[in-house]
Amino acid sequence: MAVDDTTNKLLDAAIEVFAETGYDGARVAEIARRAGLTTGAIYSRYRGKADLLLEALTMRLPGELERVLSSGETPDDVSTILATLGSEVLEDVDELGDGLMLETFAAARREPDLADRLRHRLDDEERQMSKLIEEAKADGVFDPELDTLAVVRFCHSLGLGMFLSRVMGMPMPDPDDWRLVIDRVIESATPRSLNPNAEPTDDS
Repeated sequence: MAVDDTTNKLLDAAIEVFAETGYDGARVAEIARRAGLTTGAIYSRYRGKADLLLEALTMRLPGELERVLSSGETPDDVSTILATLGSEVLEDVDELGDGLMLETFAAARREPDLADRLRHRLDDEERQMSKLIEEAKADGVFDPELDTLAVVRFCHSLGLGMFLSRVMGMPMPDPDDWRLVIDRVIESATPRSLNPNAEPTDDS
């Protein structure tokens, strides 16, 4: 989503301040000062820090599914989309973005309003994923016996778990080894696994 220059300045300043002081320590006046604007410029766009933090997080770390679907190179089948999402949790590590996400989750435990907005963002991502999986089931390319919510929550948990591993400084697996694991998991839900007698494809 395109934003104007003033909003860009505000979000860049907000990212800096939230990263330095955390959500509780961030002051709207300091964000405005660093952006070279007035607090009125913030309140004319956002209701408060919660809105500003989530907007800053969205700019720094857009949802992975949204990014893949808007890339212009969207795969047609859900298995390839899931494989792409699963593989890319190791890539494009953004330390500032990771820190901002961690601060958002921590602050959400203390701020019900922020928690509601964060749940709304996560719900939106899960609805998009659920729609893809349901369509794949209807087309016969995904196991209909697998509960859609369980699959979606598994995918979300995988991404969040890898995020926490990065934040904790835990070693990441080799990308090729990780991709093999992801491919094997996804393969178990594809038509070929459901019908072992099916003819192999050229790339199998």
